[in-house]
Amino acid sequence: MNKKLNFLFVTLLLFTSCGGSGGSDDSETPVIDSPAPVVPAGRVWTLAEIIAEPRSGGSGGEARCGGEFGFRRCICPSQVPSAIRYRPAVAECNGNAAVITYDNYEDIFSVVVRDTQNRDRWPVSGFNGCSLELSSSEDPPKACSAFKVQDAFPLMEGGGARVHCLGASGYSELFSDVVRMTVKLSDDPFSNDDDIERFCLISGDEPLN
Repeated sequence: MNKKLNFLFVTLLLFTSCGGSGGSDDSETPVIDSPAPVVPAGRVWTLAEIIAEPRSGGSGGEARCGGEFGFRRCICPSQVPSAIRYRPAVAECNGNAAVITYDNYEDIFSVVVRDTQNRDRWPVSGFNGCSLELSSSEDPPKACSAFKVQDAFPLMEGGGARVHCLGASGYSELFSDVVRMTVKLSDDPFSNDDDIERFCLISGDEPLN
């Protein structure tokens, strides 16, 4: 790797540290941008490989990472429990990134990834043909965001774990700024105080646990 590429790589790693800049944890800043092409590059896991790999992870506990610029703190990557795993590309998800949840996280209500601007709806328009109006509506279809789960299914027969396929490859430009995931354990349509847990990723293109 030449010096210019090496400098760019280091700069990108520093910029995508957990938290980043942005607004409050559950708000979004509308930024109009054209969707970048999804170009997978790097290892693509199969479900069989994921099952065979020993689960790693920390003890969870207090959220200590992030918190700047109005963000709520989240669990640091080294302490994300083994019941939450991330892979930047999974064959059975059409090569897209995936979150794998086990044990008490198997039946979560939802999971999304977020970038340093705290967006979970990205790109703002154009993804899967969605217009800006549809993408920014009160309840947009999940297909309008690369950061949302497009499909979910059991990891293996008999239950115990679930695969949540996201909308793009973790190696794509769309995921170049992804730094965390937000897990909603349950949903109360009449409350704004849902049970939410926040976990930091190493980056959008690095596996976790």
